[in-house]
Amino acid sequence: MLSPDPGESRQMGKRNTAAVILAAGASSRMQSHKALLGFSPGVTFIEKIVSEYTSWGCTTIIVVVSEKTAATVKQILSGHAMVMVIVNDHIEFERLYSLKLGLANIKGADSCFFQNVDNPFVDSKILDTLFEERSDDACVTPIFEGRGGHPVLLNRKNMEFIRNYHLNDANLKLVMGELLCKKVGMPNNKVLININSPEEYERLFNLR
Repeated sequence: MLSPDPGESRQMGKRNTAAVILAAGASSRMQSHKALLGFSPGVTFIEKIVSEYTSWGCTTIIVVVSEKTAATVKQILSGHAMVMVIVNDHIEFERLYSLKLGLANIKGADSCFFQNVDNPFVDSKILDTLFEERSDDACVTPIFEGRGGHPVLLNRKNMEFIRNYHLNDANLKLVMGELLCKKVGMPNNKVLININSPEEYERLFNLR
């Protein structure tokens, strides 16, 4: 298990920015829950992602999970004081509803990153680049070779729009398309990598 970052308490309050990690999917193609996949020896995807956001300086981190994995994820993340694990009881509504649940538990943040748990390669350079491009009018999306990836940085207006969106089961990508978006180029494809199958996992982590 990954230990809390020793600089975590020093970093808190550095930036008034939250993060929502979407981890309530069924992971049917993966055949095991993506949040619990190993990123490195003794470190799961969810631990790695949370560690990146805590060390970067997020003030609140919301992890949205299904009931099936809630107890395990809570135990894994128990050492991170600013992390809240929220259960999505309607996983049939998919990512939009999970994001709405996460945003409903964020109070007072000026901005918020969100990302899927199957994008484990987020790092401080990506977060810094997106944060430096933050806008009061537009969300900020990382782009590599014309394709949008994760994480996405929302401003207060974006957060309020999604939190109060009139549907729970709409496609998140289509809802995001209703927002003004600022696209920021990235130097590599880290922001595009999402792991959806055992074959992809084995290839990326050289497990064969």
